[in-house]
Amino acid sequence: MSSLTFGFFKTSQLVLLVCFLGALAIALLAARRKNVKVADTSLQIFFVSLVAARIVFVAMWFDQYWKAPLSILDIRDGGFNVFAGIIAGCALVAWQTWRQPTLRAPLGAATLVFLLAWTYAAPSVESAAGNITVPEPAVTTFSGKTASLRELAQGKPMVVNLWASWCPPCRREMPLLVDAQKTNSDIAFVFINEDSNLEDALFFANQMKMPIDRIVADPRNDMMRMFRTGALPTTLYFSREGKLVSTHVGGLSGATLANELRALRN
Repeated sequence: MSSLTFGFFKTSQLVLLVCFLGALAIALLAARRKNVKVADTSLQIFFVSLVAARIVFVAMWFDQYWKAPLSILDIRDGGFNVFAGIIAGCALVAWQTWRQPTLRAPLGAATLVFLLAWTYAAPSVESAAGNITVPEPAVTTFSGKTASLRELAQGKPMVVNLWASWCPPCRREMPLLVDAQKTNSDIAFVFINEDSNLEDALFFANQMKMPIDRIVADPRNDMMRMFRTGALPTTLYFSREGKLVSTHVGGLSGATLANELRALRN
């Protein structure tokens, strides 16, 4: 799913949360009319859905997670399978309404509202992301080459990573990105450096064996403003046509990167 970001959260995740809160409000209103308690059950459904979404995502990319098992618990990487979560939530709604017939009206109404809201909102999020394209201004790489990001993409899907040598999450995820650009020759990787001191950046880049001709110098943070992000690291995924497909703010895990690269190819 395409996604913009709001702070450290993907817009799609925030929309999903808003849809749930709207459904919860409907459930509470319907339950009040029938003098039925539904809040605890609704929260149970939410957490079961969240856990199911995480478990399915981890299972899909277990070859990535088993290398660092504790990373399974670090949900900051945004690794959730939304559709698995929705299916689990609907299944639990069916189970609870079968066990407690008094919950059928409030939970049934809430589920219908949630599904309708999500069905309408999800395509809107994808459309909004697709309207953002690769910026045209020329940039300068550490090797001294001047080109636009589109030219650096060379007609391939592109991953743009904004980073700085003083940023701990950037330093942690950089080996992952360097390895990915070596093993995914069908995707262009561009690393935009936000250090004010380029000597520090170059020292770190050499340590990481980063491709100097793929690192863009941005000492005045112009690209951060252009991409409308105030946090590092930020990773943006562009299609072959130069349209924004997804954005990830914060550190990447191997699983979330692999998942985004697969989506980028589709």
